[in-house]
Amino acid sequence: MSRSAMVLLLTAMAISVSFAETASAQAVSDPIIGVWALNVERSVYSPGPRPPSDLVSLRHYTPMDGGWIRFTNTSVNAQGEPTFGMGVFKVDGQRHPAHNIQTLALMMTSGQASSLTRSYRRIDARAVEFITYTDGVASLPSVRAVAADGMTFTETTRGTNAQGVAVSNVVVWDRVR
Repeated sequence: MSRSAMVLLLTAMAISVSFAETASAQAVSDPIIGVWALNVERSVYSPGPRPPSDLVSLRHYTPMDGGWIRFTNTSVNAQGEPTFGMGVFKVDGQRHPAHNIQTLALMMTSGQASSLTRSYRRIDARAVEFITYTDGVASLPSVRAVAADGMTFTETTRGTNAQGVAVSNVVVWDRVR
């Protein structure tokens, strides 16, 4: 990993931790709150390819004041490079900014706002639909559903992508804490 990539990842993680300090003492009653690890073996990626089985990917959802939830996603891609995503959202159907390592670097160096936004809407007590927008263009909607026992959640994305390819992904996450 290059020195600049490491500095950027550590900076992003520091910003993430500073957001965590503002988390509300009152927990949002959303079953997604916690830390989750990707379960590659139980996940289905169609058309694929499936990530390597030794991939480590963690998501952390933290409650914040006013019903907001902060998420961070840290991982390593197939090339061994760190990846990072973060954002704050409300399950209110409105678009809210989201960041990945590229948009965060651009914001830090030029002040340019993220080109990524996401909207979340509640389906039921354990399920939420979300859509990611890049430069205002919507991706396929995904449904995140937490199991009744609270120990796993799935993200299901189905449809035809911008390249005309049928997509049917079911990504499984296991609760770490």
